Amino acid sequence: MPKKTFEAAREANATLITQVKDNQETLRKQLEHGMKIQKPIDRFKSEWECAHGRIEQRIYEVFEAEECLRKFPEWKEIRQMIRVQRIREIKGGKISIEEPIYVCNDFLKAKDYAKYIREHWFIENSLNYVKDVSFLEDSSKRHINPVNFSTCISFALNIIRKNFDFNSNKSPSVRGILVENAMKLENVLNFVM
Repeated sequence: MPKKTFEAAREANATLITQVKDNQETLRKQLEHGMKIQKPIDRFKSEWECAHGRIEQRIYEVFEAEECLRKFPEWKEIRQMIRVQRIREIKGGKISIEEPIYVCNDFLKAKDYAKYIREHWFIENSLNYVKDVSFLEDSSKRHINPVNFSTCISFALNIIRKNFDFNSNKSPSVRGILVENAMKLENVLNFVM
């Protein structure tokens, strides 16, 4: 999560909500410490959802970020931190609890964070799952121009989506289309035309 992203959001007068990743260890530890020493200013508990062979509930807690990040001027744009506790019970009774942390450059209610974070994951799952399963994007080691590689994958996926009806019961999988057509230049050119 580049600091420049927060600066760009401020300049555009946009609200930015983003997850703090494990590779941002210093920031993550500071936020976790801040959440331990203060009480949440808002809280939202979702209903239990039943899907994909599991039941799941999320609890969103919002904290002020200014005090705990005072010694970190590079993160001055962060206004709130959000802890999402995901409680899952899968078939067989196994329970897992995850607690991702999000940060925001604005002041929102916990219920709003719940909505926006869930919308993000819907998009993330629907796009990135297809890109990873069909194009093996996550297992590809692209150290040179990874953005260009990802853009090419998105371009190819858009061409495939334009040319095939995926709502049909008889529609092929994206991976099947790739395997069947990847080595046929005339098919590739027909997709582009």
